[in-house]
Amino acid sequence: MATVEHPSIRQDREDSQELARLVSEGKRVTDPELRRRVHERAEKVRREIFEKHGVVDWAVEMIRDARDE
Repeated sequence: MATVEHPSIRQDREDSQELARLVSEGKRVTDPELRRRVHERAEKVRREIFEKHGVVDWAVEMIRDARDE
């Protein structure tokens, strides 16, 4: 039985592969559509994390603890 891949999953995978290729070659991401898609996915993940956990300020606590030691 063949597995049907949702177009957005395929696009995510292709974008990830292209990003990995560019990074491994030391190149910048210049394709505006690729940049837009990556930014939209990152923003979506950020919103989901914020909705689930609220503001997370553990870094501030770690810095303050480090200063006190």
